[in-house]
Amino acid sequence: MSEVVSKWGLEVAERGFAQIPTYLLNLNRFLDKEHRLSPVEMLVLLHLAGAWWKKDENPFPAMTTLANRCGVSSRQVQRAINNLDRLKLIGRVKRKNKGIVSSNAYDMAPLVDFLKAVAKAFPNEYPRRVTIEDRQALSEHLGDRRDLDDGEAAE
Repeated sequence: MSEVVSKWGLEVAERGFAQIPTYLLNLNRFLDKEHRLSPVEMLVLLHLAGAWWKKDENPFPAMTTLANRCGVSSRQVQRAINNLDRLKLIGRVKRKNKGIVSSNAYDMAPLVDFLKAVAKAFPNEYPRRVTIEDRQALSEHLGDRRDLDDGEAAE
């Protein structure tokens, strides 16, 4: 925490902070254009990561909370969540509070697995050159995830 305090000041540090992997911040750099996340999708993913405090506890911000934090409509957040789920970058987990349906929780394990694939493909987080082949290989990972989802829907 002392590093955070020295960088941001005590008043800011006391209100909390999030650890965001550099590979996540730079994710679009490693994907070809048709597989890149939209700005809203990326922002929602960053806010979900910021709300994920403990490994074994899924974050569960409400759609309206995410919309307010991202500065967009709830519908835009819903579309972003749907696409992130379809890409298998997150998973939705139904929650109930005293028997009443509550906001979804979001499984972040798929994102962790994908970022591990990115780290394996790019062991130097700032490669001088990201080739078309490198981008296509990672994008195929996402494409495979889409195909799997489409195949399941067709059955």
